[in-house]
Amino acid sequence: MTEPWQFVVIALAAFRLTRFFTLDSLIGANLDSGSKFSIALDAWAFDPEGTERGWLRGKIGDLLVCTYCIGFWISLGCWWLWDRDFQHVREGLLVFAIAGVQALLSKYDRH
Repeated sequence: MTEPWQFVVIALAAFRLTRFFTLDSLIGANLDSGSKFSIALDAWAFDPEGTERGWLRGKIGDLLVCTYCIGFWISLGCWWLWDRDFQHVREGLLVFAIAGVQALLSKYDRH
């Protein structure tokens, strides 16, 4: 059973990783991130003529840019990794949890 503090750590780590994969400019898959990856992903989702999104590629692209979709899978992965009880994995997730708190605080810092 997960303790309340462990739930918070896992949730914050999942938040930070989800934000990294969807919105951050380094790798962000969401077009709003402006990353090279997001632009290439959007181009890949279209059919060879570039006129409309292909069904399968469009769904994969949607999965990678949707905060709720990818956030679910990242959350599941974080919980699974935490549950494996590998100390170095837990320490890594703690780093992402700290980064998650920092990201939340930075979001509301107006300076």
